[in-house]
Amino acid sequence: MPSKWKDFLRDSTNKEELFSFFSQIAITEECPHDKELYVTSGTSVISRGDCEPMMDCTHEEADTQIIVHLHHAVDREAEKILIRTADTDVVVLLVGQLPTLLHDHPDIDVWVAFGMGRNFCHYNINTICQNLGEDKSRALPLFHAFTGCDTNSCFLDKGKISAWKVWKSHPDVTGAFLHIVENPFQPVDVSSAHIQCLERFTVLMYDVTSNLVSVNDARRELFCKKKRSLEKIPPTQDALLQHIKRVVYQGGIWTTSRQAQPTVPSPEEWGWTMQNDHWVPVWMTIPEAAKACKELIKCGCKSEAGCVSRCKCTKAGLPCTELCSCNCQK
Repeated sequence: MPSKWKDFLRDSTNKEELFSFFSQIAITEECPHDKELYVTSGTSVISRGDCEPMMDCTHEEADTQIIVHLHHAVDREAEKILIRTADTDVVVLLVGQLPTLLHDHPDIDVWVAFGMGRNFCHYNINTICQNLGEDKSRALPLFHAFTGCDTNSCFLDKGKISAWKVWKSHPDVTGAFLHIVENPFQPVDVSSAHIQCLERFTVLMYDVTSNLVSVNDARRELFCKKKRSLEKIPPTQDALLQHIKRVVYQGGIWTTSRQAQPTVPSPEEWGWTMQNDHWVPVWMTIPEAAKACKELIKCGCKSEAGCVSRCKCTKAGLPCTELCSCNCQK
């Protein structure tokens, strides 16, 4: 047994070999005559008992593979289903999928055994969906991706609770989330009414009293008039657009998760880029503010050497980290 499990599991090769080993052991066990056992092993699904074979599953994540198994169980006339997980993404996915399942199978009852240790408890997904309503239930995965999930960044100092309060006070954004759910992998257009609604939602997360729609206008107002620090203002429209692209991409993967072999486009056009054989986020496509502002600011110093001669960074042979370090008072 590895002495440090977390370090061991950080290596994706270790995880693949470990779970391949588990699946092979599980499938060799005797299966009771009234039970069906399905075990995912790589892209294949091994079964034991009086089973209807499942087709190969090409999903990369276990989160969405669970949804494939859920739909298969329901198609096999299962009515009460319990899913064991410690991952919030799975709970959110189940809430998003259940309204569609209930249309064709109104008698199903889905439960989640969630958490670990003292935090372990059971949640009834049907009850959660009833309290949220159909539209909000279907939109929940997109809200989760937009405000930060396993594969998507979050907004600095803007947690789920504060974002949820904004959603309650600004329910129009539900339509934008549902549009992404119903149109997976649709290209992002900044002039789209749905994208503008998400931009307005972002403004409200930083200033619930604001009447502005544009995050760029909100940045200017919060920084210049309300003296907010750079860490306390919204991202630029350019950065937000890259974030929304990643949200749409993740939302498309979740929306099509009921398919065993979904067609998923390359992440390259969706706010990601390949570096050193790894996908990394594209945070922005415009120059950083600090670099851009240095080119715009001109000093009124009359000395022949100019104010740069007084910059400690320049004297040390380092890039200047200040907009202007001149003491000429101009």
